[in-house]
Amino acid sequence: MDGIGFEMRKLLQARTYSGTARAYLHSALFSCGPWIISIISIAVLNLMLRDEISQDDRTLFSSVVTHAYAIALLITGGSQLILTRHSADLVFGESRAQLLPTCISAMTMVTLLSLIVGFVVFGLFCEGSIAFKLGGISLTVFVSLIFVGANFLGTLQKYSGVVGGYALGYVVSCAAGWWAAVFLGIETAVLFFSLGHFVLLMTILYILTRELGFTDSLSDWSFLRCFTKFPELAICGFFYNFGVWGDKILFWWLAHDSQQINGILRSAPNYDMAIYLSLLSIVPGFSVFFLALETRFSPNLKNFSEAITGGASLAVIDECKAKIVAALQGGFNKLFAVQGFTTAMLLIMSEPIGRLLSIGALQVGIFQVTLIGAFLLIVFLSMLTVLFYFDDRKGAMWSAIVFGLGNVLLSYYSLLESEAWYGLGFVVSAAAAVAISSFRLNKRVKNLEYNLFHS
Repeated sequence: MDGIGFEMRKLLQARTYSGTARAYLHSALFSCGPWIISIISIAVLNLMLRDEISQDDRTLFSSVVTHAYAIALLITGGSQLILTRHSADLVFGESRAQLLPTCISAMTMVTLLSLIVGFVVFGLFCEGSIAFKLGGISLTVFVSLIFVGANFLGTLQKYSGVVGGYALGYVVSCAAGWWAAVFLGIETAVLFFSLGHFVLLMTILYILTRELGFTDSLSDWSFLRCFTKFPELAICGFFYNFGVWGDKILFWWLAHDSQQINGILRSAPNYDMAIYLSLLSIVPGFSVFFLALETRFSPNLKNFSEAITGGASLAVIDECKAKIVAALQGGFNKLFAVQGFTTAMLLIMSEPIGRLLSIGALQVGIFQVTLIGAFLLIVFLSMLTVLFYFDDRKGAMWSAIVFGLGNVLLSYYSLLESEAWYGLGFVVSAAAAVAISSFRLNKRVKNLEYNLFHS
């Protein structure tokens, strides 16, 4: 992600309020990605439609979008880290020309998978008009492809275009969805909402083709070998997303307030509202950490690698290592400060927020519990990111497995008990993942010289 870091460093070096604000905005958009932005867009659209359509219609719309994103993340979860690693290897090996053919091949594979799953879920197991079914299927496909394209955006240096693409795509989605819901009905609104994602997908493809250019071959399936070469990455990516969505799927089907929305689409109103609000709280903390990672840690790690491979003196190597440690400490200090403050303020204001959003005491209680889980999740995700930089694939894999399986098993146990236990599976599993990843990270840093070149 050197290109992204370079763009952010230019904004920060301007030493202006606007430059700093833009740097943090860029960091928030790229680090949190379309998943978190989608939650914001759903919330905004629900507010816009509050006086226009019924609560049942708004619930149906939100359920379709949520299920489409969940399917997309579960489908692409195992391949995202593989594609990130493969594209990084291509750039490092000066094989940049293979990036676009690789992206096209990966998108072809994901299109087939998401089309099949989307057709089964929305085409076969949901009732509604052709427009509704096409909307659910196309949204699933477009979101899946957006996640794939996002893996290749790290090669670009024109980051402002990426930010503009996200903004344009979600503005079009909300505007088209609102217009269709008001004038054509909620089922058609799903199809119109997906059109905004198509705009975002086309923007991503335009940036990729403009920056990388076409080659003689439009396909390159060599990335498939990475699944056998780096199986830990595929396992880690799958179990992380499995952990993020596993508890929600369980609550959709097993919670006391579980509701059938349309066919196979279900919801658990008490848990859904609380967990989505909690997940929105991670934006400030991870944005700050991601910015520190890209502007300080990443260039220092690069200098450290060059010092070793270039035969620098021991004093220079030790100095570079000290800068890496300082950058990590600074990044985590900012993360704990910003996210800790955000979480504390939301805990204090949870009851007024509940009254503002017209949610009950049970939802407020779940919100308070899952806020702690969200704080731990962002710490885990930050440590996971650093483990990838250090190429500790096994450490990342095991911590993701513990998080994924732990969240599902403990959430299932909480469902067998009572509402008082809701959210504790998320908290405990995230805490366990933090413990494992922090142990691996400390061990990695302690023996950085050896581990960096003997992974």
